[in-house]
Amino acid sequence: MVDVMGRTPEEFEEMLNAQIAEAERRAAAMDEFVTTLESARVTGFDSRREVEVEISQEGTMTRVSIDDEALEGSTSDLEEAIMEAYSDAGKNMSRFRREQGDRQFGGGDSAMGEFVDQISSRLEQLGR
Repeated sequence: MVDVMGRTPEEFEEMLNAQIAEAERRAAAMDEFVTTLESARVTGFDSRREVEVEISQEGTMTRVSIDDEALEGSTSDLEEAIMEAYSDAGKNMSRFRREQGDRQFGGGDSAMGEFVDQISSRLEQLGR
Protein backbone atom coordinates (compact mmCIF):
# COMPACT_ATOMS: atom_id res chain seq x y z
CA MET A 1 0.00 0.00 0.00
CA VAL A 2 1.25 3.48 -0.86
CA ASP A 3 1.44 6.09 1.87
CA VAL A 4 0.53 9.70 1.15
CA MET A 5 2.12 12.03 3.68
CA GLY A 6 2.18 9.20 6.21
CA ARG A 7 -1.46 8.27 5.61
CA THR A 8 -3.27 5.65 3.66
CA PRO A 9 -4.95 6.90 0.50
CA GLU A 10 -8.34 6.64 2.22
CA GLU A 11 -7.16 8.67 5.23
CA PHE A 12 -5.61 11.25 2.92
CA GLU A 13 -8.84 11.51 0.91
CA GLU A 14 -10.84 11.93 4.13
CA MET A 15 -8.48 14.67 5.32
CA LEU A 16 -8.67 16.41 1.95
CA ASN A 17 -12.49 16.25 1.90
CA ALA A 18 -12.59 17.75 5.42
CA GLN A 19 -10.36 20.62 4.28
CA ILE A 20 -12.53 21.22 1.23
CA ALA A 21 -15.68 21.28 3.39
CA GLU A 22 -14.05 23.80 5.77
CA ALA A 23 -12.99 26.01 2.84
CA GLU A 24 -16.54 25.92 1.47
CA ARG A 25 -17.92 26.84 4.91
CA ARG A 26 -15.53 29.80 5.14
CA ALA A 27 -16.42 30.93 1.61
CA ALA A 28 -20.13 30.83 2.48
CA ALA A 29 -19.46 32.86 5.64
CA MET A 30 -17.50 35.41 3.60
CA ASP A 31 -20.31 35.68 1.05
CA GLU A 32 -22.82 36.30 3.84
CA PHE A 33 -20.51 38.89 5.41
CA VAL A 34 -20.03 40.76 2.13
CA THR A 35 -23.77 40.70 1.37
CA THR A 36 -24.55 42.06 4.85
CA LEU A 37 -22.01 44.86 4.50
CA GLU A 38 -23.04 45.81 0.97
CA SER A 39 -26.61 46.43 2.07
CA ALA A 40 -25.75 48.02 5.42
CA ARG A 41 -27.19 51.41 6.33
CA VAL A 42 -26.73 52.96 9.75
CA THR A 43 -27.74 56.27 11.28
CA GLY A 44 -26.15 58.78 13.57
CA PHE A 45 -27.41 61.79 15.48
CA ASP A 46 -26.12 65.11 16.68
CA SER A 47 -25.91 65.66 20.44
CA ARG A 48 -29.37 67.29 20.58
CA ARG A 49 -30.90 64.57 18.36
CA GLU A 50 -32.24 67.23 16.01
CA VAL A 51 -30.32 65.93 12.98
CA GLU A 52 -30.19 62.34 11.82
CA VAL A 53 -27.82 61.17 9.08
CA GLU A 54 -27.88 57.78 7.38
CA ILE A 55 -24.78 56.42 5.65
CA SER A 56 -24.00 53.44 3.44
CA GLN A 57 -21.26 50.95 4.19
CA GLU A 58 -18.88 53.08 2.13
CA GLY A 59 -19.54 56.14 4.28
CA THR A 60 -21.71 57.86 1.66
CA MET A 61 -24.48 59.96 3.15
CA THR A 62 -27.77 58.48 1.93
CA ARG A 63 -30.31 60.46 3.97
CA VAL A 64 -30.49 63.52 6.21
CA SER A 65 -33.40 64.31 8.48
CA ILE A 66 -33.55 67.73 10.17
CA ASP A 67 -36.05 68.65 12.89
CA ASP A 68 -37.69 72.07 12.79
CA GLU A 69 -35.84 73.04 16.00
CA ALA A 70 -32.50 72.63 14.21
CA LEU A 71 -33.61 75.17 11.60
CA GLU A 72 -34.17 77.84 14.25
CA GLY A 73 -30.43 78.20 14.91
CA SER A 74 -27.72 79.67 12.75
CA THR A 75 -26.44 78.12 9.54
CA SER A 76 -23.14 77.26 11.18
CA ASP A 77 -24.99 75.51 14.04
CA LEU A 78 -26.89 73.43 11.49
CA GLU A 79 -23.69 72.60 9.60
CA GLU A 80 -22.04 71.54 12.85
CA ALA A 81 -25.04 69.36 13.78
CA ILE A 82 -24.96 67.64 10.38
CA MET A 83 -21.24 66.94 10.67
CA GLU A 84 -21.70 65.69 14.22
CA ALA A 85 -24.47 63.31 13.09
CA TYR A 86 -22.31 62.18 10.14
CA SER A 87 -19.40 61.45 12.47
CA ASP A 88 -21.72 59.52 14.81
CA ALA A 89 -23.00 57.47 11.85
CA GLY A 90 -19.40 56.63 10.90
CA LYS A 91 -18.72 55.38 14.42
CA ASN A 92 -21.93 53.36 14.35
CA MET A 93 -20.98 51.80 11.00
CA SER A 94 -17.56 50.96 12.39
CA ARG A 95 -19.19 49.27 15.37
CA PHE A 96 -21.62 47.43 13.07
CA ARG A 97 -18.77 46.12 10.89
CA ARG A 98 -16.82 44.93 13.91
CA GLU A 99 -19.88 43.17 15.34
CA GLN A 100 -20.61 41.50 12.01
CA GLY A 101 -16.97 40.48 11.60
CA ASP A 102 -16.85 39.04 15.12
CA ARG A 103 -20.13 37.21 14.54
CA GLN A 104 -18.98 35.71 11.23
CA PHE A 105 -15.31 35.10 11.95
CA GLY A 106 -15.05 34.95 15.71
CA GLY A 107 -12.97 38.10 16.09
CA GLY A 108 -9.42 37.62 17.26
CA ASP A 109 -6.24 38.19 15.36
CA SER A 110 -7.33 36.71 12.04
CA ALA A 111 -6.53 38.40 8.75
CA MET A 112 -10.26 39.12 8.34
CA GLY A 113 -10.34 40.74 11.78
CA GLU A 114 -7.46 43.01 10.79
CA PHE A 115 -9.21 43.93 7.54
CA VAL A 116 -12.44 44.81 9.36
CA ASP A 117 -10.48 46.88 11.90
CA GLN A 118 -8.69 48.78 9.12
CA ILE A 119 -11.95 49.66 7.37
CA SER A 120 -13.63 50.48 10.67
CA SER A 121 -10.92 52.91 11.71
CA ARG A 122 -11.40 54.82 8.45
CA LEU A 123 -15.14 55.08 9.06
CA GLU A 124 -14.53 56.44 12.55
CA GLN A 125 -12.77 59.43 10.91
CA LEU A 126 -15.90 60.56 9.05
CA GLY A 127 -16.96 64.12 9.73
CA ARG A 128 -13.75 65.09 11.50
